[in-house]
Amino acid sequence: MLVGSVASFLLLHNLLKIRISEIWPGSGVLFVLGIILLLLPAVLTNEKLTSKIVTAVYAVFLVFIALRFFPYTGPALLTMAIVIMAISLLYTSRQMLITVLTITILLAGHYANNSFIFSNWQLFYIAEIITLIILAFVVITVHNIGVRRAETLNNQFNAITKSEEKLKLTLESVGDGVITIDQHGKIEFMNPIAEGLTGWHNQQAIGEPFEKVFKIVNEYTRESAPDPVKLVFETKKIVQLANHTLLMSRDGTERAIEDTAAPIKDANEHIIGCVLVFRDFGEKKEKQRQIEYLSYHDQLTGLYNRRYFEEELKRINTKRNLPLSIVYADLNGLKMVNDAFGHESGDELIRCVADVFKTECRADDIMARIGGDEFVLLFPGTDNESTEILVKRIKEKIEQRKIMNINVSISFGWDTKHEENQSVMAVLKNAEDSMYQKKMLNSSSRRNSIIQAILNALQIKSPWEEVHSKRVSLICQDIGKAYHLKEDEIEALRAAGELHDIGMITVDEAIIGKTGTLTNAEWSEIRRHPETGYRLLSSTTAFNNIAEYIFEHHERWDGTGYPKGLKGESIQWKARVIAIADAYDAMTNNRSYRKALSEAAAVDEVKKHAGTQFDPEIARIFIEKVLGYKW
Repeated sequence: MLVGSVASFLLLHNLLKIRISEIWPGSGVLFVLGIILLLLPAVLTNEKLTSKIVTAVYAVFLVFIALRFFPYTGPALLTMAIVIMAISLLYTSRQMLITVLTITILLAGHYANNSFIFSNWQLFYIAEIITLIILAFVVITVHNIGVRRAETLNNQFNAITKSEEKLKLTLESVGDGVITIDQHGKIEFMNPIAEGLTGWHNQQAIGEPFEKVFKIVNEYTRESAPDPVKLVFETKKIVQLANHTLLMSRDGTERAIEDTAAPIKDANEHIIGCVLVFRDFGEKKEKQRQIEYLSYHDQLTGLYNRRYFEEELKRINTKRNLPLSIVYADLNGLKMVNDAFGHESGDELIRCVADVFKTECRADDIMARIGGDEFVLLFPGTDNESTEILVKRIKEKIEQRKIMNINVSISFGWDTKHEENQSVMAVLKNAEDSMYQKKMLNSSSRRNSIIQAILNALQIKSPWEEVHSKRVSLICQDIGKAYHLKEDEIEALRAAGELHDIGMITVDEAIIGKTGTLTNAEWSEIRRHPETGYRLLSSTTAFNNIAEYIFEHHERWDGTGYPKGLKGESIQWKARVIAIADAYDAMTNNRSYRKALSEAAAVDEVKKHAGTQFDPEIARIFIEKVLGYKW
């Protein structure tokens, strides 16, 4: 602006120096133009408009001068007018334009007042041309520099724009909620995740106070939680919320969240805003609670586990909890139930006992499952007599329950710590020993009752098995008599015949009653029943002496049987007897997949397979002594 004013003043000064009567009667026009050029830079504030007007006025001025002094300086001034017009097309900066005008005005004014120029116009014509060429070169050079600078600035602007767009897209696509806040605590931006969690749309939230949009409370006290943005502005550090913070959405939904707020700083490390990154912590928190729960609880029953029990035993071992009673409990026959009916039934049995503990124990009592079938109960402030009453009530409740038509049975043992100097571990050991003593007294009758319950369940599952087992037991008994065995051996043989298929309790009912050809998988399941029967019977005192016979009753004389592939006399004698009795009864009675053979036809089959499937001597004794046929 100052340069333009100086240029206009110089123009006016030179015009006043011109002798109007000698130059041109229309020089008053030049005076008016000078006044206009003097006032324009001061009046006009629009750079583009000022540049265009000044250029137009000055071009007119040059044309007037050119016409007046042609041919002396006219060509040069016309050329200059063209250059000025070109400059006006290239530039919008009035500072640049007026600087060029100033130089030209000085020259023009000098032309108009110097008689030496008129007398030596050829020399000055050449000088003018050279001056204009230099001026044009300077203008073009400056123009190129300006263009390159403009391109650089434009590229930088585009890069910044793209970077901002990329940043915005990134913030919108991240999986966490993001909110940016200005230095006055007003929201500038929210990404879609933040919109969903707060219930506010980005356009609605922009300009709103942060605390209005982001309402948080303490999960336990329900009081307002500390504002993380205010903490950032106060501490000028990164701030994190506590894990028990709830975000109150606009629609009233409560969400457990975790977040981090960080300051936004400029190049001079001045805080100009804040960014908050947060996420829904509910699912993660629930998983953490589940992990924590499972770390101290038994997954099957919901009771405390061994880890928690051991820690709690240390904590509860204080004077104020005396007398402290410890009860040790063990399920009777769990393994037999698992073997006979599967682990699902065994799990049901365990849950059944745990449910009784939960309903019958008191609020301050500690209940823990410390092993597969073992439980421990801690009764603080409970003496021995009160413990006995409590245990008796729990035992009665448990034994009223039934699983697979089997009465649930459990053994208890307990001891009480009365003095502070007593070892709590010694009390625990006494309770365990007491439990095992009672378990040994009851185990035999318990297992026998389970075997009978399994037989009953098998007979319900397959009525044919009931009559088949009884017939086989009678045939075994008759063969024993034919061999003149002692009564106890005959009884063992009869019992083995009756229990020979007890392992079929684990075979699917559909397979047992199938009328068509069995698949390989179905045969594989059936072939496991001798081993299952052995496991069930070997765990009892009443039947463990016949368990081996049950295990081997499907072995063959030639060694092609199962499950062990035994051969000849390596097979238990009583197992060989059961094999003949089982096969003969199966042949002479209708099955789901075939009709019964006649007695004579069955005798022929026994003879045919003697020495391969059957012991030949037992086969002969059976046919001759029991059935009365000739060999």
